[in-house]
Amino acid sequence: MTILPSQKLTISQLYLGLAAGLMLFLLPNDAKNQIENEGFCNAYIVLISLVITGVLFFITKRYEAIGVSLMTMAALNTTFFIFDMIRGFSDDPAEYWPELNRYKIVSLFLLWFVPFVFCITLRLLASGGRDNNETRRDFSGFIASSMKALFIIYVIVVLFKLIMPDRPGTNNREIELMIFSRISSCLNGTHENGLEYICWHCIVLSPLAFYFAVLVPKFKIWHVAIISALLGVAVEIMQFILGTATACTDDVFMIMIGAVLGIAFKYIIDKLRSIITHGEDKNMLSFDYKHLLVKPKGEAQVLTED
Repeated sequence: MTILPSQKLTISQLYLGLAAGLMLFLLPNDAKNQIENEGFCNAYIVLISLVITGVLFFITKRYEAIGVSLMTMAALNTTFFIFDMIRGFSDDPAEYWPELNRYKIVSLFLLWFVPFVFCITLRLLASGGRDNNETRRDFSGFIASSMKALFIIYVIVVLFKLIMPDRPGTNNREIELMIFSRISSCLNGTHENGLEYICWHCIVLSPLAFYFAVLVPKFKIWHVAIISALLGVAVEIMQFILGTATACTDDVFMIMIGAVLGIAFKYIIDKLRSIITHGEDKNMLSFDYKHLLVKPKGEAQVLTED
């Protein structure tokens, strides 16, 4: 039999996805205006983003509509960060230069993470009529869109939190080569940020490792370790050259740990899906739907692409 390509989103589904993305983009500021406590703000973001995602999926019945909302949210955030950066270079960096505090970083990733987990959960438990070739292609399209959105958010965070955390014109050109000195200072309480600093550097490369694990399913742990080490060194060198932060060998080590966590997250999801489907669907997180198609029983399957 001939398997047709996945249907494109209708105009109404596309508009609903764009509208949901706009609501996700406005959500952090709305939460901050209504709630003072940062923890309650994050809880509010989780709840409302879950409601937005659930309503969108209930109306459209399409994973790809949620992917559109994530891309819209990421694109709007990128646009505003670029405008602030341009104004920071041309006018007053102290007033306009974009800065990422803890709340902004957490809210950005929550806005991506909650819809992603919502779709992952539905797909993990999908069976019967909800697990056919069309829904598998639809989910594969969502994976492609959501990974692009994740990459955009990740670039923003790395640029303004790791490489250029300070405004232009600052000079913080220092280097710390003693192994485990920064980690020890965080654990014994002498570092101002302590465990928060360790947690941040241990997860900073996790999204990128997860992205490449989805993009290249054959990625191995040792591939991730080598690439993450090179990226960590590159980030520390950029910090030293730009004078925006202290270059530290411990940061590279913690970044490698985070990369391994990112690729492990992908493998855990695929393993769970494989167990649920009794080994039939072993690579749920994939850009290529051809590897996810259900083969009709007792009938030859022919794959064609338009």
